[in-house]
Amino acid sequence: MCLILFAYQHSDNYKLVLIANRDEYYQREAKPAAFWPHHPHIFGGIDCTEGGSWLSVDTAGRFAAITNIRKPPFTKNNERSRGHIINDFLSSQQSASEFMEELKQTDTAYGLFNLLLLDASGLWHYSSDSHQEQHITPGIHGLCNASLNTPWPKLTRGCDQLKQQLALIPTDNNQLFSIVQSTQQASDSQLPNTGIDLELERFLSPTFIQGDDYGTRCSTLLTIDHNNCLELTELTYDNNGIDVSQVHQTIHIQDTTLI
Repeated sequence: MCLILFAYQHSDNYKLVLIANRDEYYQREAKPAAFWPHHPHIFGGIDCTEGGSWLSVDTAGRFAAITNIRKPPFTKNNERSRGHIINDFLSSQQSASEFMEELKQTDTAYGLFNLLLLDASGLWHYSSDSHQEQHITPGIHGLCNASLNTPWPKLTRGCDQLKQQLALIPTDNNQLFSIVQSTQQASDSQLPNTGIDLELERFLSPTFIQGDDYGTRCSTLLTIDHNNCLELTELTYDNNGIDVSQVHQTIHIQDTTLI
């Protein structure tokens, strides 16, 4: 997952509105979002290579999503798949704060990552780069492959567009998805310097990435309204960036204390 835009306790209609893209190599197979066979209370996509996930929820309304952090040195020394962190949180009974405290002791086993967690205590961000957690305040936020709200062009543009869409009544899901389907490339002067070459920075700068071997594989829209109804819609794309399947799931959250 390489881009997450979200409005937390910002909208009159929703407690949370989140749109996200997962970028990955096309050859890496994944299962579309569904209830997990061995954990039927968890709903989300599954990476077939390692068995982890990039964004999933459970029937109690808890949520977890992850992005990698792009920062040198780019080494892989027996790294455990970051997707297992999603599994570990949602399959446990730990609170977000308990889970993050424990994660501080083991996060070096993974490549660098950002983690979003939601439970009854609210929405949290954890960075394995700083080993710090942050309770997210109400408002519009973005998470890409740096720290929370780092002003990369696609993140800043996406947050602005999300704010504009949420000001419209009723909210149009197609317009929300269009935010994360933009192929607009950033100008060289706007590009971040993350330790990779300029050509690759250009390639990765659009919100929606299309390449020969790597690109945006799916987009997810997640909303939680004030009646504690969670809606998750996932669009899956082929190698040409064409929407080839759609999954929609409604979960009526029983825990009324959630966010």
